[in-house]
Amino acid sequence: MHELRISVRDLAGLSTRRPVTGGVPIAEGTAPAGAAFRLTDPDGHDVPLQTAVLARWNDGSARWVLLDFLAAPPTGGQADYTLTWSAESAPVTASFAPVALRAQDGGLLNISDRLDALLLLTDESGQVCRGVVESQEAEAAGPLRWTTQFRGAFRDPTGKRVFQFRFRASAFAGLSLIRLEPLILVDADAGVVQRIRELKLLLRPRTPQSAARLGGDPGWTGTPANPVRLFQVDDRQYRIDGAAGKGSKAPGWAELTDAQGPVAVALRDFWQQWPKSLETGPDGLAIGLFPAFHEGDFSHMEPWYKYQYMFHGNCYQLRTGQARRWDLWLDLAGNGADLARLADAPLVPAADPAQAIATGVWDAIAPAGTPETAEYDPWAEGLFKAYCDSITALRDYGAMNWGDWFGERIVNWGNHEYDTTNQLLIQFARTGDPRYFHIAEAAGHHSAEVDTVHCVNADLAAYFTTNWPVKGFHPRPGMVHEHTVGHVSGFYSIETIHSLFIETQVSPGIARPYLCLDPFNLGHIWTQGTARLYFLTGDPFVRETVLRIGDNLAQLVEDNEFDFMINDPHSGRAIGWPLLALAGAYEIDLNPRHLNAMKALAERILPRQDPNCGGWLYSLYPGHCWCKTHKHVGMAGFITSILVNGLSRYQVLAGHDGLPQAIDRAVTFLNNDTWHEEWQDWRYTSCPATPKMGQPGVTIMALVNAVRIADNPEHLRILRLAWKAKFKRLMAEPSQAGMGKTYSATMYGCAEAAGLLSTRAKRAPARKRSPHQKR
Repeated sequence: MHELRISVRDLAGLSTRRPVTGGVPIAEGTAPAGAAFRLTDPDGHDVPLQTAVLARWNDGSARWVLLDFLAAPPTGGQADYTLTWSAESAPVTASFAPVALRAQDGGLLNISDRLDALLLLTDESGQVCRGVVESQEAEAAGPLRWTTQFRGAFRDPTGKRVFQFRFRASAFAGLSLIRLEPLILVDADAGVVQRIRELKLLLRPRTPQSAARLGGDPGWTGTPANPVRLFQVDDRQYRIDGAAGKGSKAPGWAELTDAQGPVAVALRDFWQQWPKSLETGPDGLAIGLFPAFHEGDFSHMEPWYKYQYMFHGNCYQLRTGQARRWDLWLDLAGNGADLARLADAPLVPAADPAQAIATGVWDAIAPAGTPETAEYDPWAEGLFKAYCDSITALRDYGAMNWGDWFGERIVNWGNHEYDTTNQLLIQFARTGDPRYFHIAEAAGHHSAEVDTVHCVNADLAAYFTTNWPVKGFHPRPGMVHEHTVGHVSGFYSIETIHSLFIETQVSPGIARPYLCLDPFNLGHIWTQGTARLYFLTGDPFVRETVLRIGDNLAQLVEDNEFDFMINDPHSGRAIGWPLLALAGAYEIDLNPRHLNAMKALAERILPRQDPNCGGWLYSLYPGHCWCKTHKHVGMAGFITSILVNGLSRYQVLAGHDGLPQAIDRAVTFLNNDTWHEEWQDWRYTSCPATPKMGQPGVTIMALVNAVRIADNPEHLRILRLAWKAKFKRLMAEPSQAGMGKTYSATMYGCAEAAGLLSTRAKRAPARKRSPHQKR
């Protein structure tokens, strides 16, 4: 019999029974196919449980298992459980009937023969386009959660297709709660940018309404004879149209009362995703996902390059290939105020950190709360607080912005460079604190939905290839945009962005700066965080996105037309980050295609490693070397580090006879080339005139990987010095606004370094020095 301790913590200020859905890791070999899982409370009483295996180890045993159960932790407290499994144990199931959910003729969804749900889009010309269901799939069929996914398209009054939508609906045993997750996928047949006036979810009761409420301070209560709308204009203000009232941050709930009593609806992260609206009227309750607005309603939001990309006249602008989804909750028993608190902080299961880390799925990190991490833990918590405070101070909010951070190169949205989602989820694993999970979930959804190219039509393909022709790299789904204005390109002319870069001195002294607009840059692509988000949620769209990215990279390798910048000093990140992204995709379903692509990339770059010094040697570009008479040869240290990290991940997943030595020699070169003992730091590049870097996270991680794989005591010695200097500096630096753009880079490799160093003796055993090391 095997066991895993699980906690569920309340952050909503509620003590009511609520649904819990989330994934937990299982150690390899302990839960073979057919193993049954059982959940008990502290008194040993069985708790009804529903499970599904999300991923398996190579031996076929369960690696991640999705749990569904009901919990009622005390207000502000937590409830504890024990998950056990064996071939003999049988789970206790629920016997409650679910709320009826079914497709509605001429609409979208019928809820308990009480409400009809319709998705309605108003196009640029003012035509109302109805969401028409084309298929339905049972995703989970009880006994505790029933989830159905509908797919279809918006069609104008003539039947012409606009673009795709999906709609997940979930009911829970014994509860009056319904979860609705509408998603749009902008796969229009033509056009680079699509413009719409409005997108709303209409809840239409089947019996007459007698009353309605809009939550807020102030809110509104009355009869729905005439339309009344609460309109969240930005992250700091809302107004009530059709009645008197205005406020700051609306809680995002509304109620209607029909013949059976009150029904409540709440939209998660309502004001954070401005603009949003809640409207009551004779036709029912409408939730404005992209609410109708007048030209100029958002003109006060500055700077323009941060916010205005999304608005054109009285229309929203969406780039072809993007997606966006929303998380709504209904309570057929009413009580909107409590429902909004539930929606904003749903319960999640947290595996005991020490046990979860011991399974191996989180790498060799250290759980929080140990003597070895006594200084690290409060520092990491402080950095997380600074990250959250920065989002508030810099107003990093908006319908397509929420979840991301702003400020890369002054004018760009970050698109989660250095995998913010992963850094946050590592902290969730270490602490079991759901605050990290909720922020990570918003980050991961942004990356999966907004920054990823999910579809490519002929116009978008032509836009990409005309402006940024890249030999052998064909536009297709699975490309990912790096940090850029508006998250993706297409909203502004290239000339406008060029002028912006010059005016704001993004790249001083460079007449033609790199504008970050194309999706062909493989040095900014991450899936490790989103893969882990899938394992923790079972979210099918996140899974689909990770595999789409992995499949695109695999196809790029298989086509053998694109050179992955093999003759360029940036080759290290053009291969290193794709190696890590392919690893994230591989871990989803162990598809050998992704592992084979990793092997091909490793075997492409390894012959370029110099047999004498161990480095990858290229003549450096301006920026990496400003010397006038001759450019230095080598590579930027952080780029070598990224390559080492990608190769190391492949070694961990598959093993390669030549990789341990190659990794050892590469890190030896990195240290010989750029490490300065007097600085306790590495300089930027192989050019000796470049400055020190402040112990970059990717380089810390490269040394962690080298120590794990090659066990070189010199690497461990330098890692200790660098980590001590980095941590001392970070402890002394004040947290301030702007942490959004540095959180990921700062945290990268920290948990892994702290974990490694906490398990190593202060003095490493003597070992013969490598012939490539300095004396």
